[in-house]
Amino acid sequence: MRDPNKAQRLVDGGKVRKVMDTQNRTHFSVEGDTDTHSVIYDKRKAEWTCDCRYSALTNRECSHIAAAKIKG
Repeated sequence: MRDPNKAQRLVDGGKVRKVMDTQNRTHFSVEGDTDTHSVIYDKRKAEWTCDCRYSALTNRECSHIAAAKIKG
């Protein structure tokens, strides 16, 4: 993650919303700088995914995932 404070700023700015919580997954909508991203926590695999370019290209945790983790 390039900016370690960005996740907290997203949460504090009301940019993170829990959309759905089921037995197997939790889905968040995170409003980024340019787009709104879909973040999913797979409870069975204990795995986070995000549809942003940074996450796809680096296979690392992005600020959107970090923000969803904070929001819980």
